[in-house]
Amino acid sequence: MSLTYQDPSISHDTAIRLLASELDADVISALTSIGLNETDRNWAQDICLQHLTAQTEAIVASAVTAFGHIARRHGELDTDVVLPALESVKRKYPSLQGIIEDTLDDIDAFT
Repeated sequence: MSLTYQDPSISHDTAIRLLASELDADVISALTSIGLNETDRNWAQDICLQHLTAQTEAIVASAVTAFGHIARRHGELDTDVVLPALESVKRKYPSLQGIIEDTLDDIDAFT
């Protein structure tokens, strides 16, 4: 088995284009890059909040994970909005419990 590394760094404009794609892999790539690289924290947070309601669990998981990256990189999040949204995801997708807990730990540690 061989693993292929993909650089998660994509431009803001490319992320916007990928978010509009109907391919889950494109949306997930965009969310990953946004979490790890986006300089506009408010825009990144809003995009992740929008994708918490996606019908695809993998997209929701990527948005959840991106919140942890945003908290770590920027040192802040609008927790009054983000924390209730994560609780809602936890109820809808119990299988994401571990990912959500990791993200909550990051938010607690870095904000």
